[in-house]
Amino acid sequence: MIKNSPLKKPVSRRTILKLLGVTGVAGAAGTLNQSTSQAAGLAGGFTFTILHTNDTHDHLEPTTLSGKTADGKDYKVQYGGVARIKTALEGLKKRAINPVILDAGDVFTGTLYGMVYKGLADLAYMESFGVQAQTIGNHEFDNGPTQLADYIKNASFPVVSANIDASAEPALKDLIKPYTILKVGGQVLGVIGVTTPETPITSSPGDKVKFLDPATSVQKAVAELQARGVTYIVLLSHLGYSEDLLLAPKLKGVSVIVGGHSHTPLGKYDGAGLPKSEGAYPTALKDAAGNSILITQVWEWGKFHGSLRVSLDDKGVPSAWRGQVTPITSDFKDDARLTATLRAFAVPLEAFRKVPVGVAVVRLNGDRTDVRKRETNLSNLVADANLWKTQKYGTTISLQNGGGVRSSIEAGPINQGNLIDVQPFGNTLFVMDLSGAEVRAALENGVSQWETGAGRFLQVAGLKYTFDLAKPVGSRVTDVQFGTLATGFVPLEAAKVYKIVTNNFVAAGGDGFDVLKNAKGSRIDTYLPDYSVMSDYMAFLKTAEPKVEGRITILNEKK
Repeated sequence: MIKNSPLKKPVSRRTILKLLGVTGVAGAAGTLNQSTSQAAGLAGGFTFTILHTNDTHDHLEPTTLSGKTADGKDYKVQYGGVARIKTALEGLKKRAINPVILDAGDVFTGTLYGMVYKGLADLAYMESFGVQAQTIGNHEFDNGPTQLADYIKNASFPVVSANIDASAEPALKDLIKPYTILKVGGQVLGVIGVTTPETPITSSPGDKVKFLDPATSVQKAVAELQARGVTYIVLLSHLGYSEDLLLAPKLKGVSVIVGGHSHTPLGKYDGAGLPKSEGAYPTALKDAAGNSILITQVWEWGKFHGSLRVSLDDKGVPSAWRGQVTPITSDFKDDARLTATLRAFAVPLEAFRKVPVGVAVVRLNGDRTDVRKRETNLSNLVADANLWKTQKYGTTISLQNGGGVRSSIEAGPINQGNLIDVQPFGNTLFVMDLSGAEVRAALENGVSQWETGAGRFLQVAGLKYTFDLAKPVGSRVTDVQFGTLATGFVPLEAAKVYKIVTNNFVAAGGDGFDVLKNAKGSRIDTYLPDYSVMSDYMAFLKTAEPKVEGRITILNEKK
């Protein structure tokens, strides 16, 4: 997909470890080097500190946020960056009692690093952090089972998920365990993993990998651990915060849920450009036995780091806890060794990323909270580019899932790297015949999970539509008009056949678009990578100044 890529030879795990100066990594074979500080909880209990990340999505470098404060002042700040996280983590470890380093999944997919290095660049910083266990996110399957298998084989730490049955998939058979047991401060700690059952909808695990019921699978793993004498148990969950809130009251024997998937910011923190917290860190609930169970999550892209000190009684029930969310800012210096490693990865990519493709006159909004819920100027640009590129096929409608738009672009020069960050999945454009009724059904699916910010929300070109949040799911779309501002709009006709363009992920039924998967009309994979289409479109436009122009209207949205 990457034309004229400067990368000629893949980087091996041996090379990664050499760059890091690593000869043996804490956490190998599911064990942890014992802390010099012994457990300091209740008599017969255990105190330890969970240091955790989630949804880093290949964001090895810091992310820049810009805008205006409430009093109208401009700001431009950076958050994240794995070299800064490393420095912050070392400080947290020094102050922690029995630190345990965990990750709740979605390491893959988000930037050029992931597209080119296929998880090995991610593995470099995970090894540097000293991660003891990771669960599997849905995006770990974006390039199929083989890439995940290579990652697991090269990792010195266990990658766990209790509800994935990969026994029929040759690439992954026997690689994914439901849990691991870590030795921490003279105690044993069980760490279970669980992965969203929607993975076949939102990613590409193939037909041979099965996703089982989370609650049943986790409870089975708890029983197995308890049978082995393990009392202290943590769950690494890639289900999403709202799902964790539903899961926790169904479980017995789990002390802490370390979450991911929904990119949810929790806790108290300060900083320009940061989102509003969506809950307490940790969020304390009661499990099925009436005992306390704690839930955590730390936003996205390594912008935050989580630290949870928890004391468990001799039955594994939390008796005391203290949580801290740390924004990763420029106050943390870059770790020198990890910086050198990143430089080795970045050098072959720098020339390619810097190739200019055009200029953004305004900021192009690809913020996750917006592209999954409402029209944005960048989403319009992407939808327009796909329609423009497929004119020769006769397309008149473009449907773009909001979850496929992964980054914003600041006003100013645009380069190839910016475009890849926006569309990092390597999807291809798919041209299809759909009836007006099928188009409307696709729009209904797109707004069916609007409240949770699901990636299925549809951005459009060649259409405008209205949906009403006061109406039940399946009947929310109240009006669909076909056309453009230039040509004018007419009502979409249910029986008429329209030629549409989307990406191969949506066309194959991803994000719940069964209506497209099952459509009987003509369907053509153009094999045009979405990123390169945007590159061609920018070369055609030279400058981009897309606007929000009323393509999507929302009724009864709560303010």
